[in-house]
Amino acid sequence: MRYFLAVFALVTTFAQAESTGPDGMTHAQLSEFLKSLQTAVANDDAASVAKLSRFPLRVNLPNKKTLQAQQFITQYPKLITAKVKTAVLAQTAETLFRNSNGAMIGNGEIWFSGICLNKQCTKQTTKIISINP
Repeated sequence: MRYFLAVFALVTTFAQAESTGPDGMTHAQLSEFLKSLQTAVANDDAASVAKLSRFPLRVNLPNKKTLQAQQFITQYPKLITAKVKTAVLAQTAETLFRNSNGAMIGNGEIWFSGICLNKQCTKQTTKIISINP
């Protein structure tokens, strides 16, 4: 029994001390965000995907470099194309490319990252930072 408790304590401590990757996210945060994004995209829920995005959102569309939330919702079909949707739904957390710019879905269709909510970065969230349809 003592052995079990010692192993449990070690596993619990390790899980709590999970370090952040170069993108500012732990693996747990990254996985949770990806799952939320996949659910929203699978349901074509533009408002939910907008809530997962940081605005102004950088986009790669003709004549547009950034979008605000309402523009995003209006232009959702141009942004979350069949190609982007397929990439999002096929992505696994384990195979995401990660660097200091963020985590990349597919071949760069969507990038997301940890975002600091205060100057000390003690409070964070995860948001989409760019879309490349």
